[in-house]
Amino acid sequence: MKSKVKFFSRRSFLKFGLGSLGAVIVPMVASSALGKVCDLQKTPTQTIGPFFPDDGDEIHVIRENLDPRLPIWGANDNDLTFIQKHSGIAKGQAVYIKGRVLAREKQDCIAVPGATIIMWNASASGRYNHKGDTENLSFIHPKTGQRVERAHDENFQYWGRNITDKNGNYRFKTIVPGYYPIDRRGKVFRPPHLHFLIMAPGRGQLITQLYFKGDAINDNKMIQKLNTEDFILRDDRLSKKEQESLVVEYKVNPSEEFKDGVVGEYDFVLP
Repeated sequence: MKSKVKFFSRRSFLKFGLGSLGAVIVPMVASSALGKVCDLQKTPTQTIGPFFPDDGDEIHVIRENLDPRLPIWGANDNDLTFIQKHSGIAKGQAVYIKGRVLAREKQDCIAVPGATIIMWNASASGRYNHKGDTENLSFIHPKTGQRVERAHDENFQYWGRNITDKNGNYRFKTIVPGYYPIDRRGKVFRPPHLHFLIMAPGRGQLITQLYFKGDAINDNKMIQKLNTEDFILRDDRLSKKEQESLVVEYKVNPSEEFKDGVVGEYDFVLP
């Protein structure tokens, strides 16, 4: 697929402001208050990719909040498996990703409350809700040999936002996106991945992608093969440790609130 790398401008961020997205700016919380010594590395950056949900780029408009002042990337909630006023739910394996947004301050990990997190990903068939996603819409599955149609899911939200609480906590619910070919021959595939854009007062924005692993993930063996081959995850500008830090293990969680999906945990550490 053609890649047009875009960057979210600070001008746009300041234009809309955290206030317009419902964030509340509150003091940062030091790691001592959280009972954790900061031994985390800064989250590695990854390309934003060509399918960020800008206004006008989407094929099907999905806007749960009808306030016209909100950009479309900020108009949906953090549950991507269900669209308000729709009766159906998204196809695919449901997953939760949760954790905190932190910043390093000397020896401490500082929780970052009021940070805006935008997450977007492809549907279970590997299709983005984006006018630029037009190549390889039909391909031969590399394991089964069957033809796969990269179709839109009318009940999948595709993108959402979450604002971190006073302790920097965030949570999203989505589905494991499908993998899809990125070359014309249909032989090179991107593994399932989630895109993130994180913005916080007084901090540089973070753009990255997280990947999947774990026996609780359907087709995990194939996904791990694709992870090892992915040219974005395996960027040689990242150390092996940095690369592996972006691969999140998902597990079954016995808590009632996670009974309909498996759970991965990841703490973002801002620049």
